Amino acid sequence: MNKAQMYYEFLKEEGYVPRYDADGDIVFKVEGMSYVLFPSEDDDEYFRLSLPNFWKIESDEERQRALVAACRVNAEIKVVKVYPVADNVWASVEMLFDPPDAFKPVFSRALRVIRAGVEHFASIMRTPVQ
Repeated sequence: MNKAQMYYEFLKEEGYVPRYDADGDIVFKVEGMSYVLFPSEDDDEYFRLSLPNFWKIESDEERQRALVAACRVNAEIKVVKVYPVADNVWASVEMLFDPPDAFKPVFSRALRVIRAGVEHFASIMRTPVQ
């Protein structure tokens, strides 16, 4: 079984409704938000779970604030990476597991860490500029 199949089956067993996107990545929803698991079949140990497009960047000023907020989140919240992609902001958790299925015991925590990073980012962005 390849990693994409392993991720897909795991998500089904956990009660999610996964689907493959056009790139072969696995998309599933949690509390109305679409997450993506990237199988990265060329790197057995690599695990990447992302929440794409959780914040729309609507101006150059907002892009600068988003970069500052992302740096704070990355420094203050364990494991999560928050970063701009085009005019949106993504959050990801990236880890290495050997064997590849060792992600299973920490999967729910990975989701919580992403959520914590997103909430922290939103809080920083919503704080008025002094």
